[in-house]
Amino acid sequence: MKIPKHIEFRNETNCVLSRFLKAAEPEEGCCILIGKKNNSARDHKRNIWKVTHIWNCRNIWGEQESKLIGQNVSSLSDQKKMQFSKNNRFEIDAKDQIASQKWARENNLEVLCCAHSHPSGENKPSELDLFFHQSPGLMVISNKDGDLKAWWVKDKLNFQNVKIEIFSLT
Repeated sequence: MKIPKHIEFRNETNCVLSRFLKAAEPEEGCCILIGKKNNSARDHKRNIWKVTHIWNCRNIWGEQESKLIGQNVSSLSDQKKMQFSKNNRFEIDAKDQIASQKWARENNLEVLCCAHSHPSGENKPSELDLFFHQSPGLMVISNKDGDLKAWWVKDKLNFQNVKIEIFSLT
């Protein structure tokens, strides 16, 4: 998978995403971004991902249906492990993932990535985000002010900022 030149938020989807993520405070909110990839194998300048829909999701971290909570986190410090909560961690409900994928297929779209919030931190991938992220791929993070940043995560140690562009009909 190639890093996109930039991602485009279409028709106020950036505002919708920020509101959904802000509404989950003080916990981390999570959403799935749906749209189209304008891939070009030969021309990086034409590799643009367009976000057209936001799928709000339930953060199930620590709940009975959580699959990640028991995952081996031995490489993280004991202090980090003790601090796990919905306030600094998220896990998207599998039912939301399946429903969003089905809806995207039915509408000739694709799931681009997930987004989440850092209600008390900066909009940069945390050690926990990188530990649990399936690389390579795109990650969008909102800070406490609702400001969005996109990151291409190559692996657990390497990530870089991806430009966000906003397009509106008005």
